[in-house]
Amino acid sequence: MTERKSLTVHYRRMDDPVGALNGATLEASIRNAIADQFEGGSLGEHWRRRAWQVPPDHSDTLLMNIYQDDGTSFFGDLTIYTRGFMQALLHNEEDVAMLPVEQQPPPQGREYIHSMMFWLVIGNHVMTIQSRSLSTKHLEQYMTWLLSERTQQMRSDGHIILTAKFDSEEVGGNLDDVREIIIGGTGAVEAAPARLPDGITRERAVDQHVDVDARRSWGDRAIDVLRAIMSNEADVQKLLGSIPEGADLDVSVHIGYKTRKRRVSRAPMQQALRNLPEGEITAIGKSGRLTGKDIRLSFPVRVLSNGNLLDPIDVRAKLLSAYEYFVENGKIEP
Repeated sequence: MTERKSLTVHYRRMDDPVGALNGATLEASIRNAIADQFEGGSLGEHWRRRAWQVPPDHSDTLLMNIYQDDGTSFFGDLTIYTRGFMQALLHNEEDVAMLPVEQQPPPQGREYIHSMMFWLVIGNHVMTIQSRSLSTKHLEQYMTWLLSERTQQMRSDGHIILTAKFDSEEVGGNLDDVREIIIGGTGAVEAAPARLPDGITRERAVDQHVDVDARRSWGDRAIDVLRAIMSNEADVQKLLGSIPEGADLDVSVHIGYKTRKRRVSRAPMQQALRNLPEGEITAIGKSGRLTGKDIRLSFPVRVLSNGNLLDPIDVRAKLLSAYEYFVENGKIEP
């Protein structure tokens, strides 16, 4: 059944501080990589040569599967799968106390996809629609491999860095007036690990798949912040155990500058905070007003989907419309 999903286009810009692309844009570098010739044809004609088995254990594979080059932009996806991964299923039975869990292997010659994200590159501008477990960080890692190891479009000392841009409208004024950046906030934290009742065991074991560098919610990562502050695991667990049922833990980190002598660049902060999940960066402006939204540049879209699969043609159109909006409204320069 075809429907429209409300999603967010996130803006990033390629940052090449060491000149590893030798003056070329990211768009041109990807185009040249796809055209790269080897014995057997071009990289664009052979998907296996675009598949990167992620170190260190090489169990997950990142792949640019879908791509389209119209000469003025380059569109593609990033897909992650694990070869031979067993899908866990609930066995639907009549009303019983607990349903058995089993595993289903993929059909012969196919693999279960864990997640997909889409991206569009114009020059050094990058628009992405991220997925639940794939973000621009994974795109950075994959593109670094593609351009420096799979092909030689980038020097070996380079790394793809996709820097976020702060949106002055969300800040509520000039970006130079940002006094503090706030990471995180309120998030659900499980006080104690869930357990089955004593004496009850599962009949079938289920392998657990962990997405490569899967993004954790702020509720999960807040525990790491507590450990760093309290320096005592027993105190951390005591605090977590005191959380009342139905309550959430509120932990945030404030990063700010205090200087009256000179202007301070926000660029290092924009780069350092580029890969935090959506909704986890807000700010306090010069007037002390707290922003209500993530201050990184983004654009809401509604994309055609069939079940869980987004329509690539519509995705590309929405990514392009986001770029045009950013340019027309002076948020980025073409």
